[in-house]
Amino acid sequence: MIRNASFFFRALSIAALFLPFQLTLSAQIFQPVKWKFSVKQLENSEYEINASATIEETWHVYALSVSDKPDAIGPIPTTLKVNASSDFELVGKTKEGKYITHFDPNFEMDLNYFEKTAVFKQRIKAKTDKPFSVSGVLEYMACNDERCIFPDPELFDLKINPNATGEEIIADEAPASSSNMSGGKENHANWSFAIKPVSEKEYTLSFTAAMEPEWHIYAQKLESNEGPVPTSFSFTKNIDFDLSAPINEPKPKRFYDKNFMMNIDYHEGTVVFETKVVATGSTISPIVVAIDFMQCNDTRCLPPQTIHVKFDPKTLQAMEFDPLANTQSTTPAGNDPFKMPGVDLNNPLNNCGQEKENYGLWAIFFFGLIGGLLALLTPCVFPMIPLTVAFFSKGSEKGKGKQRAVLYGFFIFMIYFLLSLPFHLSKNVDPEVLNTIATNTWLNIGFFVVFLVFAISFFGFYEITLPSGLANKVDSASDIGGVVGVFFMALTLAIVSFSCTGPILGTVIGSIYSTDIQGVVNFIGLELSMPAAKVSAAMMGFGIALGGPFALFAAFPGLLKKLPKAGGWMDDFKVSLGFMEVALAIKFLSNADLVEQWGIFKRESFFALWILVGVMWALYMFKIFTFKPGQGSKGWSKFKIAFTSLIVIFTLRLIPGVLPPSELNRFDFLSAFPPPKSYSWYHYEEESKIYKDLAEAMKAAEQEGKPIFIDFTGWACVNCRKMEDTVWPEETVRAILSDKYIMCSLYVDEKVDLPVEEQFVYTTGDGRKKMIKTVGNKWATLQTETFQNNSQPMYALLSPKGDLLAPIEQYSPDVKKYTDWLNCGLTAFESWKKP
Repeated sequence: MIRNASFFFRALSIAALFLPFQLTLSAQIFQPVKWKFSVKQLENSEYEINASATIEETWHVYALSVSDKPDAIGPIPTTLKVNASSDFELVGKTKEGKYITHFDPNFEMDLNYFEKTAVFKQRIKAKTDKPFSVSGVLEYMACNDERCIFPDPELFDLKINPNATGEEIIADEAPASSSNMSGGKENHANWSFAIKPVSEKEYTLSFTAAMEPEWHIYAQKLESNEGPVPTSFSFTKNIDFDLSAPINEPKPKRFYDKNFMMNIDYHEGTVVFETKVVATGSTISPIVVAIDFMQCNDTRCLPPQTIHVKFDPKTLQAMEFDPLANTQSTTPAGNDPFKMPGVDLNNPLNNCGQEKENYGLWAIFFFGLIGGLLALLTPCVFPMIPLTVAFFSKGSEKGKGKQRAVLYGFFIFMIYFLLSLPFHLSKNVDPEVLNTIATNTWLNIGFFVVFLVFAISFFGFYEITLPSGLANKVDSASDIGGVVGVFFMALTLAIVSFSCTGPILGTVIGSIYSTDIQGVVNFIGLELSMPAAKVSAAMMGFGIALGGPFALFAAFPGLLKKLPKAGGWMDDFKVSLGFMEVALAIKFLSNADLVEQWGIFKRESFFALWILVGVMWALYMFKIFTFKPGQGSKGWSKFKIAFTSLIVIFTLRLIPGVLPPSELNRFDFLSAFPPPKSYSWYHYEEESKIYKDLAEAMKAAEQEGKPIFIDFTGWACVNCRKMEDTVWPEETVRAILSDKYIMCSLYVDEKVDLPVEEQFVYTTGDGRKKMIKTVGNKWATLQTETFQNNSQPMYALLSPKGDLLAPIEQYSPDVKKYTDWLNCGLTAFESWKKP
């Protein structure tokens, strides 16, 4: 259980949460693995599909099985899936070359992986003498000692001519596909489908799963989402049919699962799911369904799978299909949709003379410092200051007590700094996917729950502590004399105070570790990889703030007299931290709602919840209620009066946030937190039209003779909201954007599917194949391929023909600097217009 918990917290450390801190760094896109797919002709109509990888130095790719332990939690293995076809059959399982086995301290087990080169092979046997294609997908994870990346799946489509001569048949650049059919992947559930007419307009759809002995799939509804993946059926929108009827299933079997600690409902043997659909008009089109399911036996589970089924009411046929099989690999050569020939990042029309500033990690250092100061005032730490200083001040040797107290404070700092070192060694940190993680719905909901857990702890209902046995052992070691004893005293404080410092430290790390940026950063003269450097900077600030006062008061004992005495004010402080945690939790839930566009937590809903938090906070401070008897201070000090007044004023200031648009609706001081004004109960009049499609924006720019302002943004991007609410409304910026530019905002995390005819498999600049399915896929690929950047916000100024007018700009809260950059683009545009 402890090992699983440690893995959970390692996983949480890379999750993306948002607070308004922006780092300046050089963006990087890592592509350390190059794949080549080919076919080798064997005997007896057999062929061998080869996937070979060339891996850069220091990087590695994992084997088909990353560990000898089938139920181990570890990195993602490589999988080679060959799509099913009537032209051939698979022969045996996928094989691989000789791999390296090495113990990984992060996962606490031996891992199997390849370095420099890797080869995966799958045999097939042809059933036809005519030429045919073999398509499929290879998925993998690549890591080095600093980071891991999860690249887009490698899609392949190989042409095979049984009558050809020659040993090797190389892959054609033909349309590729990537289905979730069983193909070359382990599978123990065989599905079949049928459509039967009930009346002229009513049909019954059936989905039959036949499981191998000892294997099962799960029911559609389970007791909790914390367990295995339930079977689900998702219908593609179809205006010709009413698809609202439920999917019926037989009564599942039930057993209590000790691993998930819940009752599990499942199906084994053969199970039939059925539903009815009704035609709503005279025309009928095929019905498309995606089935998600998970297969398990008593010892292990396979990863969740998705299969796609098409029911044709006209022919009464049903078949499993590959949704990407008929897509085009790319547009015609010379007309790449994601590479704008007029954009030369090294040679914009006007260089603008800009130089990048480097201050990012210092902001995070001070953020950690603030967190440490907050932890210092908690009931677990504050009373220890006079006790500890008094203990060291009674040292028998002159000067020794003061020296050891200073050393004690230094060791507290060192302990928290040392806690950041594993983040530099971990292979689980992937700077390239932080933006994807940051917009992940379930991770945002997960952190909403985590912050609520922290809040309830601060309210006094329970304490989050480390094991008491660990604290006792460390406390015993502190009896050792000299420097070693002082170190263990510092370690004892860190452990016993964890119930107060843990939630604050978790908030600090979670918040600063979540920004959607990646690459390397310069800090105190060192080139450090992101995001591990952020954790070290925050830990250093936290440790200095927590350990510094012990050294300070030991050097100047007279300052102790000026400290407030421990008492009920500490309860008030701790509960106040709890209300802050609730407010942050609401922000993460709002992120999930924004990405999914549920429409539940719109801008006004967000403010309404924060107002409720503020009201409850004020009522607690007035002692209208407490969370437990005797909690908090009883009198009214000057500081408490001022602090409570601040809470009331802040809460009252939020009230315009739920009212119709007005000048009071501007919240510059909170711009990073609430949803954008466009996500509102009310209709906010835009001072200038903002296009959401680049083609439309370029057409408008050509008609009006204006340059284009492109904003690569995201629904859950904190710094994007800050720019929109604090920089864009400034008079100088607003006037330029509304009068001089055509504005276009492109959301890279937009989950809306593109029309089917616009979905395709795109071949990237380095030869990889990537599925363009959603609007977000489209704009994210454009940003990566043309602008070589994948962080938001990112701004570009283009001519109506797509020429880059000025260097690209990112988060820039300096209004003057941003205005100068916009004017630089206008100057370049005037030059561009001249013959």
